[in-house]
Amino acid sequence: MLKTQILRCICSKRNSLRLVRGFHHEFSKPEQTTSTDGNKTEQKEAKPTFASGVQNKYKIFRDEEALEIFDVEEARYQQQELPAAAEQDQYEGLNLKRGVRGVFDIEDLVQLLRKENVDDIFVCYVPEELKYVDHLAVCSARSYRHMLSTAEFVRRIFKIKRSKGDLLPRIEGEKSRDWMAMDLGNIALHIFSPQAREHYDLESLWAIGSQYDTESQKPQNPYGDIFTAKQPLT
Repeated sequence: MLKTQILRCICSKRNSLRLVRGFHHEFSKPEQTTSTDGNKTEQKEAKPTFASGVQNKYKIFRDEEALEIFDVEEARYQQQELPAAAEQDQYEGLNLKRGVRGVFDIEDLVQLLRKENVDDIFVCYVPEELKYVDHLAVCSARSYRHMLSTAEFVRRIFKIKRSKGDLLPRIEGEKSRDWMAMDLGNIALHIFSPQAREHYDLESLWAIGSQYDTESQKPQNPYGDIFTAKQPLT
C-alpha cells in the first residue's frame, strides 16, 4: 500500500523528477490525455529525458563493432605476415633458387634487370681462357637513385639465392653517380648512367675486342704530358 502511494506521488510530480524519469521506463512513456467526450485519446510526445540526452551525446558501442585486440604473440604473428606478403609480390616472377653456373644464371639476372626497368641491357659471353667470368652484363639507369636501388635489389636477391659458401657481393662505386659494378661470381654486372655508358663503351671493348677500340689503340706516350703541358710564365 505504501509503495503504491509513493508511486502515485512520483507520477503526480513526474515533470519535476527528470532524473528518475530518465532511468525508469515507466516515466519515459508518452503521456495519454482523454478528450472532453471521454472516447478519443491522443498521445503527447514525452519531453526529453536524462537518458535520451546521454544517448544523443555519447555513442553506443556494440560487440560486433569492436576492434579485435590481439595478445603479444598474435600481434607479433600479424606483423610477420604483412612483410611476407609484400615480399611475395616484390619477388613475383623471379627465380629465387640458386642457379647452375653460379648464384645467378644469366637468364635470371636479365629477368631481374627487366623487372627493375633498366634500359638497354647488354649481355656477352666472356671466353674461358680469360679466366674472368662467364658473362658480362651492362645496363643503363635513369638516375643515381635508380642505379643504387637496382644494385641493392640484385644484392638482396643474391642473398636469398646463395648457398652457404657464396660470398655476398659488394657494390663497387656505391657513391658514384655514373658507374656501379658488382662481381656476382660468374657474371660481372655494370650499371651506368647514360652519359658514362656512352663514354666508356664497354660493349665495343668486350664484343669486338680491344683491337677495334679507339681508346685502346691510342699510342702510349712513356713521358706522359709533361712536355705538352703549359708551364707558367715566370
